[in-house]
Amino acid sequence: MSSLTAFPLESFRDWLQDTDDHAAHHLGVIDRVSECLQAGMPDREAAQELGDKLERWRYQLLSECAGRLAPRDAELAATLNATSNVLACRSQFGPRATYHAIHHAGDGGIATEAIDAVDVEYPLEPLVTRARQITVENFAVAGSSSTTALPRWPMLLYAPLYVSSRCVNHCTYCGFRFSQDIDRHHLSLEEVESQVAHLEQHGFGHLLVVGGEYPRLTTVDYYSDIARCLVRHNVAPAIEIAPQTTAAYAQLADAGVMGLTLYQETYDERLYAGYHPRGPKANYHWRLETQDRAAEAGIHRLGLGVLLGLDEPEQDVLALIRHGCYLARRFPQHTLAFSLPRIHQAPDGFAAQYGVSDDDLVRYYCALRLAFPTAVLVLSTRESAGLRNRLAGICITQMSAGSSTTPGGYGEEDNTRGEQFPVTDQRSPREVAEWLQENGFPISWSLNQPL
Repeated sequence: MSSLTAFPLESFRDWLQDTDDHAAHHLGVIDRVSECLQAGMPDREAAQELGDKLERWRYQLLSECAGRLAPRDAELAATLNATSNVLACRSQFGPRATYHAIHHAGDGGIATEAIDAVDVEYPLEPLVTRARQITVENFAVAGSSSTTALPRWPMLLYAPLYVSSRCVNHCTYCGFRFSQDIDRHHLSLEEVESQVAHLEQHGFGHLLVVGGEYPRLTTVDYYSDIARCLVRHNVAPAIEIAPQTTAAYAQLADAGVMGLTLYQETYDERLYAGYHPRGPKANYHWRLETQDRAAEAGIHRLGLGVLLGLDEPEQDVLALIRHGCYLARRFPQHTLAFSLPRIHQAPDGFAAQYGVSDDDLVRYYCALRLAFPTAVLVLSTRESAGLRNRLAGICITQMSAGSSTTPGGYGEEDNTRGEQFPVTDQRSPREVAEWLQENGFPISWSLNQPL
């Protein structure tokens, strides 16, 4: 048991016997784990199955303790994670410390100028100049120019591919929430193939697969089949789906998934509980460690962000930066990508508690560039064409274009039925590409495309 952390599972026996309603089952699991480790894990498949079982136990523990994770519970969660990684041969990454890094680590290693930049009292104009300078230094390519004679950098264009609006979560701000009366659709693989073919005609070689959380339909096998479909079309797939287990992310990576995007929405645990009253998404800690599990499973592009308007924006952006610093330290060979969506429209009965102006959004993106000089900064069609053009010239390196937030919406005359949120920039992919080219930006259409 010396290969485990300072809290080996054996040390929890008496405590579990006294406090756990499922003690008999869990103690039996500990017995099996002990036998497997003492034998040197001769059966790799059996060891992996035990590791998966420990992760499911950990998920249940975090769910049951949502909002009240006591120190001993946290110790058990850490030990289950460490033991699971040993059984799955993933212990080279060391223990996770996501929550501590975000909530208890002071400045979390953030560059001082990035901390200063988040403050609305910090002058915006020199901040924009500095963010643009850093972007040029890290992304500009020789020969790029524009009518304004400013150096430019490659811009990756992508499209979201919504595959299912079915969802069991009750997120108060979301157009897909369970109680929302909308026209819902779950795409078959044939329908996915049709959508991919349509987007290929517009030049896209990188798609972000998006779906609600509906366990009976949106399974890891379903998303794996979609990933393989995209790969067959020479399209690089990324996913924005419900948090998965480490084993599920390994399966998705094997199917060709190159990147993951997942927003914590807000890092304030108390507010998070209020915005997510029911459904699996209510498990704050499980969601918080999603990027860790994906990276440990072999997915190398990690996207994260917050939904601006749910909490005081400065606090959420600083927490996001601390999260990014932690991931950069733990996975130095991985690519980080950040996005800052704003709430423009939400279901009836919901109103964003905090306003975020256009200048605020520019400020927060610039702060991210100061904190992460080489990270990908992503901007969606939630924002207007004018603001997207403005940010493209400062620090953005990836943009969506011609988006539909409705499953099956591409190629439809009315692609707004049952949408998750309205698209503000209504330009076609061609119009976005033409503006970029006219302003000196080299365009990339795929994660696999050399620049």
